[in-house]
Amino acid sequence: MNTESEMLKDNFSRVHNYLRISVTDKCNLRCSYCIPPEGVEFLSHDEVMRNEEFIRLIKIFVSMGINKIRFTGGEPLLKKGFPEMLTETRKLFPKLEMCLTTNGVFLWKHIDLLIKLNVKKLNISLDTVSRERYEAITGIDAFDDVHANIDIAERTGYFDLKINCVLFNETIDEIDRYLDVFKERKLMLRFIERMPFTTAGDERFVPSEELIDALRDRGSLIRDARSDTQVARMFDFSFKGIYPMKIGMISPISDKFCTACNRLRLSSDGNLKACLLGGGTVDLKSAVRNGSGDDEIIDLIRSSVNLKGREHEMEGCTENGGCASIKIKSPMSKIGG
Repeated sequence: MNTESEMLKDNFSRVHNYLRISVTDKCNLRCSYCIPPEGVEFLSHDEVMRNEEFIRLIKIFVSMGINKIRFTGGEPLLKKGFPEMLTETRKLFPKLEMCLTTNGVFLWKHIDLLIKLNVKKLNISLDTVSRERYEAITGIDAFDDVHANIDIAERTGYFDLKINCVLFNETIDEIDRYLDVFKERKLMLRFIERMPFTTAGDERFVPSEELIDALRDRGSLIRDARSDTQVARMFDFSFKGIYPMKIGMISPISDKFCTACNRLRLSSDGNLKACLLGGGTVDLKSAVRNGSGDDEIIDLIRSSVNLKGREHEMEGCTENGGCASIKIKSPMSKIGG
């Protein structure tokens, strides 16, 4: 067990025990809110952290009190050797909470391994229940594949399954279809305010309260604060006493959750970021490749945590239009969410 002095505390006494690792910047989708209209230049093979480098850093982070890791991308299931990385991580740390976020296209190939390795928390991105909009958002037609893989994951009865939906104007228009598709299913719908990583067509920012109002117009929406997480407000929704559903709202812009933030983010090129929406980065890959010892890397990690401010400074997205004026320079595909 880690002592208090070993914990990753920032200058505001927040303990950081959750690490999100973007194992690759590559993705088979081209989502408008993740990749800018001009596209991105993907990292070369040598720029991306190697599996053994990720494993070494995971060992160090766990020694510093990290007890939960979520693997993201890009699309993590595209990472060469990713199953082996998961297997080695589980072998080293049998009690570590390991989670996965995926776009769901290739999920069927990995279901059995995820169960074997006790990767129980599974998030699947699905930003629309319209086939036409899915292709418009992602640039490909994989609508049926994603739905089929959601069904496969749900039928196992194993996963803590969440469907992540980024909020757009059209989400409000589609809400009846969302409720119909996912009613009475053993999963959670989570709606996430769009963060300013691209102009996304300069679309109007949609605060989560608009969706909350739309849901209340359609049925009973009761806050379940006891089930809140560090980032999500939880609700129980039902329509005339039927169609019970769990719904989460993640509102990083309109309802900041910075005071409870316990997250760090390691990008696929080895940069550690203590705040998704602000602050600087610390280059861990160069330290690993230049032969730095564990103590030196621990000092770098602590310096990153010390860079974290009290809260992010993203404001004004709810005012008339998009967030282009405060667009973050790094696309989401390079950070991993």
